[in-house]
Amino acid sequence: MTEKVATNWEQRFSSAARGMRFSAIRRMSALIEKPGIISFAPGQPSPDTFPVDRFRAILEDILAREGAASFQYILTRGLAPLLSAVRDYAAAKGMAAAAEEVLITEGSQQGLDLVARVLIDPGDVVLVERPSYIGATSAFRAAQARMVGVRLGPDGLDLDHLRDRHGAETAAGRRVKFLYVTPSFQNPSGISHSPASRRALLEAARELDLLVVEDDPYGDLYFEAEPLPTLRSMARETEVVYLSSFSKILAPGLRTAFVLGPEELLAKIEIAKQSANLCGSSLDQRIILACLRGGLIEEQKARIRPYYRAKRDVMLEALAKEMPSGVSWTRPRGGLFVWLTLPEGLDAAALLEAAVAEGVAYVTGAPFYVDGGGENTMRLTFAKEDAPTIEEGVRRLGRVVRGRIG
Repeated sequence: MTEKVATNWEQRFSSAARGMRFSAIRRMSALIEKPGIISFAPGQPSPDTFPVDRFRAILEDILAREGAASFQYILTRGLAPLLSAVRDYAAAKGMAAAAEEVLITEGSQQGLDLVARVLIDPGDVVLVERPSYIGATSAFRAAQARMVGVRLGPDGLDLDHLRDRHGAETAAGRRVKFLYVTPSFQNPSGISHSPASRRALLEAARELDLLVVEDDPYGDLYFEAEPLPTLRSMARETEVVYLSSFSKILAPGLRTAFVLGPEELLAKIEIAKQSANLCGSSLDQRIILACLRGGLIEEQKARIRPYYRAKRDVMLEALAKEMPSGVSWTRPRGGLFVWLTLPEGLDAAALLEAAVAEGVAYVTGAPFYVDGGGENTMRLTFAKEDAPTIEEGVRRLGRVVRGRIG
């Protein structure tokens, strides 16, 4: 038998593929998702919030009325009635859109990938928050973008830093294609841009002729007062591409999200989407349509906000009780995450093994920084565990941190 010659795959890969990196969070999964571990790591909604019985009734109704058509191909841009319903949904948030300005994607992650594919040439600059969402930076990296971090403060972007970074990249002869932001209850930090910061950001983007890509998966998970206005709803002279999803409201297994943007951009995204998957799931989109028409999405929002708010409160109270002096954390007004900062010189990655040995896990913060830093930070989610388990997990984490601080 002839011995098979080993293939040098590294030589066969494209330059884009050679630059791809596996998600740092998913690489940690084998360590942090062991049985018996209290996990503050997974960035996913609680399955306790999924309206399974309502889904069952909706599915039965769809199959009874539409039968085999529920499993047929649909238009690349999305199921026509759903496109209309999403336009109404967006208009209720102050974001009027023409029919040509909306497109359905299979999760916001696909939307980010498609935006990157049609806007970025290798070496183009994308400005991102420091820290920033790993899924987005992975999509931009796959398109061979040069990512440049802009400092994120407690109320929004440091706009002086934004202007400095934009100016430096432009002076070096590089093209700055867009600014990517998650202005409401950001993953990973939980930070939200204040209304004043949003207005100032849009003004800075207008001055710099800078396209803004707004990612808004958590905007409806607000715990206090009224929802924050989207950048797109506030924009007048600044172009804003808006992405959102129903994953955090209904269930992430229904891979249905949407993009709002200029007609010219969405026409190119539609072509790119054709080459990626031809079209989305007809069944998933019909379920989302029924949820919009039947009021389930608004019912879910009203139900899950107090559910997650109570968990956030438990985590914040436990952190105040268990963490030693020198440790700080964000106090999110919505979303699913708390961002914890250790004293300078401590490394959250170096603490993780000890934390897992203590029976608690988190996600280290450094991978959320595109240009280094964040070694003394960690992301904690309060979505997965129940209240007593959150308290116990923070107690364990506090022991580990106190032990390292000495």
